[in-house]
Amino acid sequence: MAWRRLLEAAVAHAGPADTRLQALDARRARHAARPAAVLIGVEAASEPRIYFTQRTQGLTHHPGQISFPGGRIDPGDSSPADAALRECHEEIGLAREAVTLLGGLPCYRTVTGFEIKPFVGWIEPGQMLQPDGVEIERIFAVPLAYAMDSAHYRSEERRRDDVCYRVYSIDFEGHHIWGATAAMLMELAQRVARAAGRPFFVADVAGISDQNGRF
Repeated sequence: MAWRRLLEAAVAHAGPADTRLQALDARRARHAARPAAVLIGVEAASEPRIYFTQRTQGLTHHPGQISFPGGRIDPGDSSPADAALRECHEEIGLAREAVTLLGGLPCYRTVTGFEIKPFVGWIEPGQMLQPDGVEIERIFAVPLAYAMDSAHYRSEERRRDDVCYRVYSIDFEGHHIWGATAAMLMELAQRVARAAGRPFFVADVAGISDQNGRF
């Protein structure tokens, strides 16, 4: 089955999120949820690839971390999808008309109180992308086949404020993708695996570490 058809099947009947991927139970979150939206953008190249961004170091939220392009939903946005496309254009110069939205995944609640709606988009090849330099420092891509392979994910249990939770990560060519971004990516990978009729297993890192940072 071609990649686009697999992605469409993965988001067609999204259903509830895998609760193991949520950072903390929503009832334990300390802040009211702040709505945000991101784009899991897949370039329709001969070898499809997913775009990621690295945030600049001077930001209040998640400085220096790797994320999908996107951000807060503003009052002027007509929908979460509209917010994701607007943020993508502002952050990396991706034109709206170059993106075909295939569907969305369940919202993801972060430890820091954001509720993120991820959308999966099919991007026309050959886009000239440029980080804005204010929020985004660099753009890089990971082959879709690599990101959808469970062998590349790791699972680790962490503790924050005496609450244990699980963190997922995936590494690619020196880029460490973890936290909310890795969890949303893994949610998609699990659904793609299910659509393709193949198993999805993630290796566990032994031990529990204290988590004092934010994601």
